[in-house]
Amino acid sequence: MPVERFAPDPPTLRLEPILRFQRYRTVEQVAAPILAAAREMIALAEKLAVPEFAFATRGIERVTPEGLGLTGGPSFSGRCFGTHLSRAREAVCFVMTLGPALDERISEMAEGDELLEALFLDSAGWLAIEEAVRAFRSHLAARTRGEACRLSPRLAPGYLDWPLTEQAQLFSVFAGSQLPVRLSEYAVMTPKKSLSGLFGVIPRD
Repeated sequence: MPVERFAPDPPTLRLEPILRFQRYRTVEQVAAPILAAAREMIALAEKLAVPEFAFATRGIERVTPEGLGLTGGPSFSGRCFGTHLSRAREAVCFVMTLGPALDERISEMAEGDELLEALFLDSAGWLAIEEAVRAFRSHLAARTRGEACRLSPRLAPGYLDWPLTEQAQLFSVFAGSQLPVRLSEYAVMTPKKSLSGLFGVIPRD
């Protein structure tokens, strides 16, 4: 199957989740300068984040209690596949990123001792990733709904018992395609605000 692309809308972030990310329970608990910094970093994250997905749908050859094998390879290990994909017929593998601009600005702030701002911008970035993944999942769900199928929970290397060391095997699904994310020999993705994983496509009874 060819590699497809999906570009969700730029993120729209709310103040309260950013504050909860930093363990503030209510807005009233937050000092005015901190609140102002949080709002400023939300606006900056919305401006700098450019979410982009590359994804490919592959058939599933086998699901065992210990792992998953895609048609034509690769294979992945972990009991999570038997738990969540036992009836799946296909897997949608993906990599996504918010682009390099957000990472670069966080680094500049940290180097310039703007540590509070860097912290809030980093938190906003991870929440922007969550929003983008929700939009991507909705995009996939709309496609599979017409096929009388549903999506599994998202699984990813390093999540549950799927080893992070199998990140390269997931990336091999996209061999020969230009991706918005690079992978190091230590399974680290660049830009940092990136994510990978797969969804199983499961027939509805």
